[in-house]
Amino acid sequence: MPRQCASIALVLLALLIGWPARATVPPVPPAAYITLSPQGASLRATYRLDTPVTRLSLGEGPVAWRNPVWRMETPGLVLQNQEVRAADGRAFKEFSLLIDEDKRFVDRTYPVMLRLGPQGFLVYGPFLLVRSDSLATGLSQGAVATEPAGGRALEGYFFVGPAGYVRPIDAARPGLGRIVARPDLPATWRDEVAPGLARALAYYRARLPPRGNTVSPIIVYQDQPAPFLRGSVTGGGMMLLQVGGVWRMPRLELKPERDRVLAHETFHLFLRRHDKADFPDWMNEGAADYAAGLVIRQGALPSLAEVQIQLDLCVTSLGDRPLDNPATTARNRMPYACGFVAHWLVDKALRRTGKPDDVGLFALWADMVAHDGVTASDSLRQAVAGSPAATRALSLLLTGSGPERWTSWAASLAGLGVSARWVDAGAPSADEVLEHVLKQNCTGTHGFWRGANYTLDTGNRCGPLSGDPVITGIEGHPLAGDAMALFQAVVARCAADQDVALNRPDGAPPLSALCHSPPPASRSLRLDPLP
Repeated sequence: MPRQCASIALVLLALLIGWPARATVPPVPPAAYITLSPQGASLRATYRLDTPVTRLSLGEGPVAWRNPVWRMETPGLVLQNQEVRAADGRAFKEFSLLIDEDKRFVDRTYPVMLRLGPQGFLVYGPFLLVRSDSLATGLSQGAVATEPAGGRALEGYFFVGPAGYVRPIDAARPGLGRIVARPDLPATWRDEVAPGLARALAYYRARLPPRGNTVSPIIVYQDQPAPFLRGSVTGGGMMLLQVGGVWRMPRLELKPERDRVLAHETFHLFLRRHDKADFPDWMNEGAADYAAGLVIRQGALPSLAEVQIQLDLCVTSLGDRPLDNPATTARNRMPYACGFVAHWLVDKALRRTGKPDDVGLFALWADMVAHDGVTASDSLRQAVAGSPAATRALSLLLTGSGPERWTSWAASLAGLGVSARWVDAGAPSADEVLEHVLKQNCTGTHGFWRGANYTLDTGNRCGPLSGDPVITGIEGHPLAGDAMALFQAVVARCAADQDVALNRPDGAPPLSALCHSPPPASRSLRLDPLP
């Protein structure tokens, strides 16, 4: 066959059977793109959708959306209960919201938007997300830059404002992390905070390598509205550091505690889950508390005196409940203290098996970060499998319960070179007495937050104490006053099967709480080294 005819035949054959298929490019899903622009003291968020809708649900919630900081700017559209819709039911593809500064302070709740100096804004990205199976959410490059940039901004907090607000935490090590602060932040505060942040970041980076580029620390310094030093870490590698109360003054005597809090919060940037299931509170907070101590002590084990403080808090607040149980919740120091004790057991066991310093514990944390889906309790148990004493002590702490649990736990410490025995600790603290009263009035989870006064976490679960009331004392005795006098007054009322009065601020009538049995005298598990 002539060459020309052969070529024609090949072309015809190719047309009949088709050319080899090219690689198929998956279609880009429709999206909602957000453009941000400052409007005086407010921030405008303009949404442009690829496809029209008649209703659109927004963001995480619902708590944030009960906050009156959101305003619909587009005529004819309505924002109600996290949902955008047209008043006449028509379809729409674009709308704008104005977001005002969130001036509330609610613990464990992220502010919607905070001001940072005259031109800066701090926004919690997940509140802006579109909740739709058919629409993705993207952030368009507007007139102002964001930190972090791109899609990561919507994972957690992000900063909107001038680039001049952003500086290296340590000018000598610019890759260590950045700090975002208002331009008129006093140099004394920057000098006070930056060294503690830099030391913690360097310590963790040397021992707990970031997973890919997931840790690019950006620390945002904001001095309102928190009444104390507060750190909040979210996705996107950003931490909000709010400084209030006595912490606003760079007092020398607060420096050790300030550096410890900074190290605690910085650790949350590193020990983060990348799947949907986060670690439980006792793991997150206990590990952060323990890691912060390692930074301060340069890797040394905590003294028994330091462990004793955490153990006393754990025994008092956890009681006979299992730690690693979804039903065991508390709003006070329980997850911090009990998680600290759990990590002390693991660290002590790892060092007794020959691992130097804190290398073994940081290797464990690195392994937990690298493997999504593993449980905290299983990881810690596997780490101490070579130490029968630590295995039993950890198991009793995590899943043990009942009146003899702590006695059995104390006996197990002998194999770790520590003696633990019950001793009379005098009058119980106000926290212990309050917990005793709450247990007799609550049918579900409960707790309290400590501040100048105590705020109960009772919801609708605690009869006459429901509604999260604020209390100042018990039976006329201030919570921060004479512990023995408070204890004796409550014992007298409960022994007579009489209600106990919980005093409230500003002369409000006291709350009457049921009490059928008096609180027991306080005992403490005394820790001592074995010879």
